[in-house]
Amino acid sequence: MPDESGHEIRTVKTLPAAQRIERLVVVVALIGLILTGLPQKYSGEPWAEFIIVLLGGIESARILHRLMAILLMAEAIYHVLALIFKWYVYGLKPILPPGLKDWRQFFNRILQNFGLRSEAKSGYGFALKIEYLVLVISAILLIFTGLILWNPIAATTALSGASIPTARSIHSNQALILVLFLVVWRFAIIFLWRPQRQQLMADRDASASARPENAIASRRRVVLPIALVIGALLMLGVLWFAFGEQTAIDTVPRQQAVIFAPQVMPDSGDPNVGAVLWPTLRCAFCHGDEANGGPNGEPALRNTTVPFDAFYEQVRVGKGDMPAFSGEDLPDGYLLHIWAWLSQPSS
Repeated sequence: MPDESGHEIRTVKTLPAAQRIERLVVVVALIGLILTGLPQKYSGEPWAEFIIVLLGGIESARILHRLMAILLMAEAIYHVLALIFKWYVYGLKPILPPGLKDWRQFFNRILQNFGLRSEAKSGYGFALKIEYLVLVISAILLIFTGLILWNPIAATTALSGASIPTARSIHSNQALILVLFLVVWRFAIIFLWRPQRQQLMADRDASASARPENAIASRRRVVLPIALVIGALLMLGVLWFAFGEQTAIDTVPRQQAVIFAPQVMPDSGDPNVGAVLWPTLRCAFCHGDEANGGPNGEPALRNTTVPFDAFYEQVRVGKGDMPAFSGEDLPDGYLLHIWAWLSQPSS
C-alpha cells in the first residue's frame, strides 16, 4: 500500500522467532550429521579420509557426530512438545500428511511445467508436507537405530543380537536416502515450483487461534510447566541411555597389575555386537573396517584361531607396533564380543 508520499510500502512476512531458531537448529544438526556421518560410511574413499583428518581424526568425528545427534534429539523432543502445546493452548492443528487437495495441486504443477495446463494458482503446501513427512520418518528411524548403535550392549538386553547389524544397515542407508532426498527435493522446488516469497509465507502461515485470550492464558499457565518437566525428563532419559554404557557382565574391581585374567566366559561372546564395536576402535584404522588387513601391510585379523586367553593378553600388554589397551579403554565385555567376531570368517 502507498504511503503519504505515494511510494509503495512492501511488507515482508517472516516466521516467528521460535520457528526460525528451530529451523536453524535442524539445519545445523543435519549438516553436522552429514559431514561427520558420510565420511565414516565411506571411510576408504580419499574425500572421506580428507574430511576425517579435517575433523581431527576418527574419534573426533564420532564425538561430533554424537553431539549433533544429541542436538537433533533435543530438537525432536522440543518439536513434539511444541505441537502439543500449540494444539492444546491455541487450538492450532498440526501439519497433516498430504491429502487429496495437495495431490491435485502437485499434478497440476507438473502439467503446468510441461505446458499442458494454463497457469493457475498452485499452492506450495504439498511440497512442504512431503518434506516434513520425510524428515519426521527419517528422524524417527535415525534416532532409534542411532541409540541402538550408540550403546549396543544395553540395547541387546531387550533386543536380540541380530538387531545390531539390522540397525546399522537401516541407520546408514536411511541417512544416505535422506541426504539424496533433500538435495533432489530442494532443487525440484526451485526449478519446478518456482514459488514466490508471498506464496511461501501464505502456505506457511499458521491459522488463527481458535480460542479466546483468557482461555489461552489459563491453558498456558497449566501446560507450560508440565511441558518443561516432561521435556527435561525425556532429554535426561536419552542422555542416560546414550552415556550409561555398560559391559556384558559386572566385572570385579580392577587391580594394578601387568595382566589379569578376563572376567568373562569365551562362549558368551556375540559376533553381531562385535561387528558394531569394531569400527569404533582405533584398530580399524590399521587393520581395516572389516579387519581384513590395512593398506600398509597391517595383518588381517578375521578368521583368527588365537584362543581368547592369548588374544586377551596380547590386547592388554601390546605387541610390537600394536599398543596396549587397558580395561578403561576396552572393557572385558567389549573385548569378548570383538574376539567372537574376529573368530568368524570374513563375509
